[in-house]
Amino acid sequence: MRKLIFLKTIVDYVWIMSIIAFPLVIVFISIVLFSNEPIDIPINISGIDIDTTTVLGKIGIVLSLINFGIILYAMYNFKSLLNNFRKKIIFEVDCSQLLNKIGNLIILYASLYLISDLLVAFSKRTISVNLGFGQFLFIMALGLFFKVLSEVFKIAKNIKEVNELTI
Repeated sequence: MRKLIFLKTIVDYVWIMSIIAFPLVIVFISIVLFSNEPIDIPINISGIDIDTTTVLGKIGIVLSLINFGIILYAMYNFKSLLNNFRKKIIFEVDCSQLLNKIGNLIILYASLYLISDLLVAFSKRTISVNLGFGQFLFIMALGLFFKVLSEVFKIAKNIKEVNELTI
């Protein structure tokens, strides 16, 4: 149970910091998007410097902002899931639905991450092919893991119900 409390503390801390940062990021990106002058502040997302003077760079920034919102919503659902676990509400429909929703959000995040990464690379004209595993594959695998875990929880709930009916 200590591990759950420790995990919940970390998630709460990241949640609070992200909620504080999100409005600031929205304001900053609004300034970058609607400013007629080039901004001297280097913008780096996922290790790529973004050229804010091009349309593709601006679209990449907007997609990154949307991704930030998606991951915040996934984190909110994860907090709800951890609260259910803390209350010992485990093999219920709500937990399975939360796991599935988190999985869908993470898969959406990974897809938008890949698109924004490509747009930023196109805007800088620095397309390259790297062999190996990138962040996209790990994030996608994490989303699929949550979806599989959702199915496992559904099966466990059904087994629990059958077990309760058995004498």
